[in-house]
Amino acid sequence: MRSIVLGLLIISLLGPSFGEADQEVSAKGKDIYLIVDLSKSMDAADVNPSRLEKVKFEMNHFIQNQKASRIGIIVFSNDAFVQVPLTYDAAALELFIQSLQTDLLPTSGTNICSATELAYNKLMNGTDPTGRSKMMVLFSDGESKNDCSRSLFNNLRRFGIGIYVVGVGTINGISLRSQGKTLMDENEKIVISKLDENFLQSFSSNTKGKYYELNNAKNDVGQMINDVSKAEGTLVDSRTVTVVSNKYYYFLGAALILILLDVLITIGTFRL
Repeated sequence: MRSIVLGLLIISLLGPSFGEADQEVSAKGKDIYLIVDLSKSMDAADVNPSRLEKVKFEMNHFIQNQKASRIGIIVFSNDAFVQVPLTYDAAALELFIQSLQTDLLPTSGTNICSATELAYNKLMNGTDPTGRSKMMVLFSDGESKNDCSRSLFNNLRRFGIGIYVVGVGTINGISLRSQGKTLMDENEKIVISKLDENFLQSFSSNTKGKYYELNNAKNDVGQMINDVSKAEGTLVDSRTVTVVSNKYYYFLGAALILILLDVLITIGTFRL
């Protein structure tokens, strides 16, 4: 019996596999532009360690959950630029994310409309303008003085481009610092940077998008990632694979039963 137990344990360790089955595996992907506000106000520390650093952390989290999608990065202040074109290369995306700083662009300010229009043009003028699902994820504190054109909103709705707006910061805001000193305006008053929730919610509503919060008290990025993942994607690849199941537990279970019988027989012998 003990020899049989030893044999069963050896077979279990070898991991026998049988009962092969064919399974169809498909991957659905999307084209997504991450639009990042690099205005000076994103250095505000009302979100630890700063608004921008928190955004960079959450962007990496987002990329790790969208392996089947092409992702690009657009940065903006008063002007918008493509930092990374659409790519599947997650390592390159993470490298560029780490390099994001508020002094990366020559001018300051927050022009969300120009950044959104640039993302729209890149999504629609690609090699496959109608064959893939298209989305934008916007990270900003919303301190924008620009009103977007009605045609931009109409185009985003018309072509079904998914808009996900993440408001970064707090309504109460915090003072800004520059070169170790508190930033003052032309009237020698302390500059307070606040989350403009009303503008971002209005922007989201006009594009039929969704709005999320990101600060120390509330983090909706996880929900945003779930919403993007659930959104309808385009079939990228489909193939049939052979699935082999490891059946070690049959042999392990039989060995354990025999070990139990061996123990019971030994105890019974001693009692006699």
